Formats: sequence, C-alpha cells, structure tokens
Amino acid sequence: MESVCRRCYHFSKNLYRVTTEDGGVVLLNMLVCPSCARLAKSLGLATVKMESAKRAAKTTGVQAMTDSKQQSVQPPPSIR
Repeated sequence: MESVCRRCYHFSKNLYRVTTEDGGVVLLNMLVCPSCARLAKSLGLATVKMESAKRAAKTTGVQAMTDSKQQSVQPPPSIR
C-alpha cells in the first residue's frame, strides 16, 4: 500500500517517521518518504523506518509460533 509523504507529497511504499522534541515537547512528528528521510537525517533529526502493519503482523505471528512451546495432548479424564 502506498502512502503520501507529508513533506513533498510523493507516493511511497516505504515511510519514515521524523521526530524532534525540545524539553520533552514534541515539535515535529511526521511521516516522510526515503528521500526526505535522508535529508532529515543529514540535518540531525531522528528518523525511524516504519514497518507496514502486514509485515509487523507476519513477524509477530512467526515469533509467537517459535516462542511458544508445544504442549502434549492428553486425553480427557474418563468419567466413571
């Protein structure tokens, strides 16, 4: 799914979050394309690549499957 860069208005599949804060107050928090993210990074602003929701769900699902231990299946107790 493509999204729009909040700086240059180009469509991009990969988005980055650019943030800056002063004294705990957020001054800038926007999603930008890779080109604008490189510019922000060169200016010393914090940039983080955003992961798509579909990819995050897939990663979480695989991780959940590998982290869980298989439990042995036991027959239910018989009623006498």
